[in-house]
Amino acid sequence: PEHARLNVLKQVPSAFWIDTKSKIRNSGTPGATDSVEGILADSLRNAASNPSGEPALCAFVWYDLPNRDCHAKASGGEICCRRLPDGSCDFMAQANGCAEGLKEYMHEYVDPFVEVL
Repeated sequence: PEHARLNVLKQVPSAFWIDTKSKIRNSGTPGATDSVEGILADSLRNAASNPSGEPALCAFVWYDLPNRDCHAKASGGEICCRRLPDGSCDFMAQANGCAEGLKEYMHEYVDPFVEVL
């Protein structure tokens, strides 16, 4: 019964949550699937086992927006519009602009993500 449920679950689409900059590039561990690079490489390696011979479709969720955390502590406020003296995000900074946070987001999250894709 457990095996049958796993086979059904295998058919359910899912996406990979990329909530920190560290999940974009491979960690250096051969075969690791904890990054966008590793997930894509794994898909290519497993293409031969796919009936079509094509790599599996990989869906990624972009999440590391400046000043966003939604209290889930996923990204932990990795990219901030502005930092408080204790190093945490100043969540009120959005009202005063976020040029530095958006610059960091583009150069350290978006650009590397697109390069890997």
